[in-house]
Amino acid sequence: MTIKKSLIAISLVCGLSVATSYNVAIAEETMKEAETISIEIPLLSDAQIFSKFDDKYPAMVNYFTKSTFDDVTVFYSNQFGSPVSEQTRYGRLELHFEHMQQNIRVIVAKQKHHREVDVIVEQMTAEEY
Repeated sequence: MTIKKSLIAISLVCGLSVATSYNVAIAEETMKEAETISIEIPLLSDAQIFSKFDDKYPAMVNYFTKSTFDDVTVFYSNQFGSPVSEQTRYGRLELHFEHMQQNIRVIVAKQKHHREVDVIVEQMTAEEY
């Protein structure tokens, strides 16, 4: 075998090994992407969703509803139990819940003829349990 043929053979072998490792890396990344989750966030029946991110933590949904502040409070209290804290700041109601190892914030703001509801779900850390 000549030197030229040897160099070609070596470069082909190296090229194949690089391509193989590259394909393995892509396959591993694709498997990670396939392992997406879906976080269930309960919504009022008349919710008009305008933003939703529920495939990883923190998950969030934003929607409009005709329901009152009290209706929203009762609905989420039925879903998550009594709020850990409840306060009104700048005309917005903020409810904080701890439910199934999740911190949940519900923010309700009055708009002209409806309410805007933001629900943010974060996974609790081990220290927060």
